[in-house]
Amino acid sequence: MPVEEYIIHNRSFVKRVFRKDGSFVDSSIPLPGDNVSVCPSGFDIEWLKLKERPTISVPNPKRMYLADLFCGMGPMTLGVVEAGRCLGIDISPVFAIDFDADAANHYRQNFPTARVENSDVFDFIDGDFGEDVTEKEKGLLEGLPHIDFLIGGPPCQGFSDLNNHTRRDDPRNTLIFRMVRFAELTKPEYIIIENVQGIRHDKKNALGLAKENLLKLGYHLQDNLLMASDFGVAQNRRRYLLVATKKELPSYDLSLFVRNSPTSCMWAFGDLLHYSGEMDTFNTPATLSKVNQDRLDYLFRAGLYELPNHLRPKCQQSESNRYTSVYSRMYPNKPAPTITSGFGSIGQGRFGHPLVNRTITPHEAARIQFIPDFFHFIQGTKRVSLQKMIGNAVPPKLTYVLALEILR
Repeated sequence: MPVEEYIIHNRSFVKRVFRKDGSFVDSSIPLPGDNVSVCPSGFDIEWLKLKERPTISVPNPKRMYLADLFCGMGPMTLGVVEAGRCLGIDISPVFAIDFDADAANHYRQNFPTARVENSDVFDFIDGDFGEDVTEKEKGLLEGLPHIDFLIGGPPCQGFSDLNNHTRRDDPRNTLIFRMVRFAELTKPEYIIIENVQGIRHDKKNALGLAKENLLKLGYHLQDNLLMASDFGVAQNRRRYLLVATKKELPSYDLSLFVRNSPTSCMWAFGDLLHYSGEMDTFNTPATLSKVNQDRLDYLFRAGLYELPNHLRPKCQQSESNRYTSVYSRMYPNKPAPTITSGFGSIGQGRFGHPLVNRTITPHEAARIQFIPDFFHFIQGTKRVSLQKMIGNAVPPKLTYVLALEILR
């Protein structure tokens, strides 16, 4: 049985999601016109171009409550909320925290039901696993409903900036343990923890210890190493995601969501070539240094996508140079490389636009990250902050497929 089917009905683009018992739920987005492709990538691109957030199609939907630790601007939340929408479940964010002020402000703007804290996570979750609830934790729990869904992407290198430096060297204080402690306090039904794939080989074994404690809490665990381009994201970005559920899943098969062919960067942002809206920071490219602009000019004059070695900095001119994607432009018919906070410079990666002599804009980078146009970016946000928030984002499609599979 398929997971999703797509139809056009009553001037709406309808996605039909099948539950594992054979029943199904229809969700829809407005049909922009007659020239749409009735397939998964066709639905995805129309969803990405939406200016207004889609609503739940079913009456009186079931409600679930979500907390997002290390939330950034909220891309993981966005994917889980969309999975809920497609299953007729109203997933309401109620608590989120991030140390970055701009990220916290963007989460607050896009998920107004949530209490959003711009703070160190230890200001609210400071107890160790197995210990009594602390005063700070009591204060946090008093204002929360039962949490159904806990998600988060704890910085893999992060330690709380404590005065006690011996405690900072303790692997139990890596930030993933703040999520485990929050799970101990709130007992959510579902947990998704995201990180770089290297966390599996961390010398302090933080992931292994975190998993041991989740098992002690009675969770069933599922490891997932996902390539974003396998699931319709126009980007080669690999991420590790740990799923923990209170109930053992009867089946769990993400291969049902894998696409036969990847989407390209031009699929994601080709329509923005003709963008006619406000030319603010979000919709304009960064200004390159003269030497980097000269390099990009050469690529377009020569019709190349990689810069010849003799035009690179001396440190990259050896034949053994492994960073050939730096000082390059994207291929129009392939997924983009991993988007990072350096996407405003070709000196940071393959961030030249495939067809236009410039780097990609924050809007185009957001599309590559599977962040839709209805996601609100605050006017006046500095370019460096936009690049950091977008570059650090987890493509919402990854948490969408995980949440859909465990909820359906």
